[in-house]
Amino acid sequence: MKKIFLIILIISILIGSFWLVNKYFRQPNQNNPISKCEVKEITFYYLETCEWCNKVKNEGTLEKIENLGIKINKINAAVGLIRHQFEGVPTFVIDGKVYEGYRSFDEIKELLGCPKEENQNQRNQSQSSFEILAETNFLGEKGEKVLLENGEVKLPALIFNDNQARFYNVLMSSGKTIYFFVLKDQNGTYRAAANACQVCFKTYKGFRQEGNEIVCNNCGNRYPIEKIATEKGGCNPGPISPNLEVRNGEIIIKKADLEQVLELF
Repeated sequence: MKKIFLIILIISILIGSFWLVNKYFRQPNQNNPISKCEVKEITFYYLETCEWCNKVKNEGTLEKIENLGIKINKINAAVGLIRHQFEGVPTFVIDGKVYEGYRSFDEIKELLGCPKEENQNQRNQSQSSFEILAETNFLGEKGEKVLLENGEVKLPALIFNDNQARFYNVLMSSGKTIYFFVLKDQNGTYRAAANACQVCFKTYKGFRQEGNEIVCNNCGNRYPIEKIATEKGGCNPGPISPNLEVRNGEIIIKKADLEQVLELF
């Protein structure tokens, strides 16, 4: 009788163990959730001394990405193997495309092709009307959206080494969006100016770069890069600063300087 009972006990233990193991492997591991995003793996290049890299880390962006089930290859650009071409950090490589500069979690999530949450759609619909109007009226190069933090916009200086103008937009506390561009001239001076002028600003067409000149998209007037932000009035791009401060490898654009061109938008 004891023998039969022992056999039954062993069978019960085996069945129970099999059930537990099967349940463990069939359920998703909470530490490695199944991703619903189109991209499953990305690369993140950083430097320990990079403020924007540390901002990405401090905001928990990397952890949030991993919580989506995305694998992140984290590479210190000072000592790690560089597999992609870029000029500054932080840099994200997503689906084979290189994205230089700071990105918020929401921006990365969109690049990953993740499904939007309902509350995200609601936030988009509840966007303030003045912001919508400020963005839709402008017909020229809108550029990348940047934020004012502690009264300053900060941009990595390295990306301007090619002497090409880069365009940006920033929402001011007044409700206006300012569209502007930044460039580095041949003498190494960093300049910022509005993507608008006092003559043609109501056409909302802005400027473009052709070689060593900035050209008005409305009237065609041309301005040498070395004179950008030095003259006010006429069809000159509204001056923000002819000599931007560079601090810790970042270009600093102050709120007070941006407010000088509010009237153009």
